[in-house]
Amino acid sequence: MSELDRTGGSTYRSEIVTLAKQVEILVVKHGQKNLNLSASTYRLVGLFVALSTTDLELAGRMAHRALDLATRMEPDGSGGLRMADPLEALQAHRVLADVAAQNLDLGEMTKEYQAALNISEAEGARNRYVEVEARQYTKTYWALSAMMLVDGQQNPTPKDCVEVRRRTIAAQEDFKALALGKNLEIARRARRIKENVCAAPIDLLSLKRG
Repeated sequence: MSELDRTGGSTYRSEIVTLAKQVEILVVKHGQKNLNLSASTYRLVGLFVALSTTDLELAGRMAHRALDLATRMEPDGSGGLRMADPLEALQAHRVLADVAAQNLDLGEMTKEYQAALNISEAEGARNRYVEVEARQYTKTYWALSAMMLVDGQQNPTPKDCVEVRRRTIAAQEDFKALALGKNLEIARRARRIKENVCAAPIDLLSLKRG
């Protein structure tokens, strides 16, 4: 699935969905405890489906499976409890936010991205990636999702455009970073935006080139 996604993206839409459904069938048939699949497996399957296909329900189910595993509480070694995998939980929320954006559900998209940022702030002390880099990517994806959502509406309201500009301004420094601008996932997200409807302060063409 990873190879199909990397080389063809939406060109192999049917194949990616078929493989994802086979994963789901195996889980339903044998159970998570027997298969022992990781949160990252579910999250990546959900991401491939969300970015390359239109089966958003399947993408959402996979992301929720990832979230359930990643947010389980486990001993922290000092008598307390901690989230099993905050980074995977954060990334699962971002997949769910992407699904919501494609469904043109601004409220749900906002809730999921905010949940991802909350994890960055709450768990960042344990993991620098969660604290800094994941937060940067979250803000960048949020801005691009907001642009895509508004681009998909027939008549976006001034309020919608205010939100788009607010999100792009919040991520402005991150958009300028070379590492983000050359990121394949960011480029693919940018390519789904046909027009910068709200005149957000962002070089969309540069992002699309990746």
